[in-house]
Amino acid sequence: MPKSQIPCPRCGRPIVADIRQVFDLNEDPQAKQTLLSGAFNIVQCPYCGYQGQAETPIVYHDPEKELLLTYFPPTLGQSRDEQERALGNLLNQIINRLPQEKRKAYLLQPQTMLTLQGLIERILEADGITKEMLKAQEDRLRLIQRLLSASGDDVRKVILEQEKDLVDADFFLLLERLLEAAAVGGDRQSAEALAAIHKMAVENTPYGQKLKAQSEALKEVEQALKELGPRPTLDQVVDLVIQTKDDFQLQALVGALAPVMDYAFFQRLSERIEAAEGEEKERLEALRTRLLELRQEMDKLLAAEMEARQKAVEKVLQADDVEKALQEVLPYVDEVFLSLLEQALQEARQKGDLQRSARINEVLQTLEKLLAPPPELALIQALLDAPDADARQKLLEENRDQVNEALVQQMAALVAQLQQQGAPAETVQRAHEAYQQALRFYTSHTMHL
Repeated sequence: MPKSQIPCPRCGRPIVADIRQVFDLNEDPQAKQTLLSGAFNIVQCPYCGYQGQAETPIVYHDPEKELLLTYFPPTLGQSRDEQERALGNLLNQIINRLPQEKRKAYLLQPQTMLTLQGLIERILEADGITKEMLKAQEDRLRLIQRLLSASGDDVRKVILEQEKDLVDADFFLLLERLLEAAAVGGDRQSAEALAAIHKMAVENTPYGQKLKAQSEALKEVEQALKELGPRPTLDQVVDLVIQTKDDFQLQALVGALAPVMDYAFFQRLSERIEAAEGEEKERLEALRTRLLELRQEMDKLLAAEMEARQKAVEKVLQADDVEKALQEVLPYVDEVFLSLLEQALQEARQKGDLQRSARINEVLQTLEKLLAPPPELALIQALLDAPDADARQKLLEENRDQVNEALVQQMAALVAQLQQQGAPAETVQRAHEAYQQALRFYTSHTMHL
């Protein structure tokens, strides 16, 4: 990202910062996520200490949805002609990078957004996220803020009881994201407060109790499977299923034992049913019925996942830009995705389709390059292994070119991950110290460019 000199939003003195104005999904598939996250154009003034988001013209382009949006901050105080000239230059950057055959009519009619929030809402609307859904998310955020500012636990319990309908999967997801952000930013006080709210929401709401029951059931199932050993007999598996205490445990077992719940398993279970009598027989019959329902539900999910991966494979194979297409389908890239690619390669070879074989090999090679661990990982590990701050500083100086925004973000994510995984306090502290030192080094180096 090119460096730009801009006036500090607070004191007006010139500062150097990474400023991004064009968010073009045609060039950067991650541009939308960057824009929606708000983690862009963050500046820090070395003179007055201001830290925040710089206001700047923005152009957003999504060629698949034929969406071209512009936003010009009114606070910049520029005339209409100046605004059109600035936005025109940004729009030309997008259009000039497109091949002639992809230049469509929508590019001549960009939609003007009056606010940055309006721009974000229009992007989300194109993704099927309505204003009602956004309002619900805002309501959950306000609930978290109320809980944070409440005078004590008794008040928080009353609030949770009043707003229990808002405490759902999306509430906990939002809460966990805020907790992660606080941990990454080194804000221990906020992280501890959010963790306390998470615990209280689990203990004092219907959905929280459901989550707790699911978590406890999963732990019990994992322990039971561990006790069975790596090669349990069919009778042991049937016994374990019969002994389940509730539906949460049963769901966890079906997820863990799906490969062995075959014809032989159900035949053995049926034999147990035939040998039982009275209420026990009725219980086992109901258990078998529920098992079949869960298996059908799982089969549907697996079929949908397989179909999604098959479509992702074909999308990549048909794409003009293999690397860009792979980046777009990375969430689907797993062992199943790779096995489908290998299967497609074998079929192409059997048919003598040299063009398709070459294409699949190109995809595999590109994927290997994309999934290769970045060189920064070696530096991060070295920083973690360094005995003290002086050794870390020496490493940072020697690898100055690798100390960039991406490396700092990876180190921040690592700290958050270690905290969430319950790593030893000494390990978390070492990682946090390394992150803070790398952040100071990067910030200092950036300011003096």
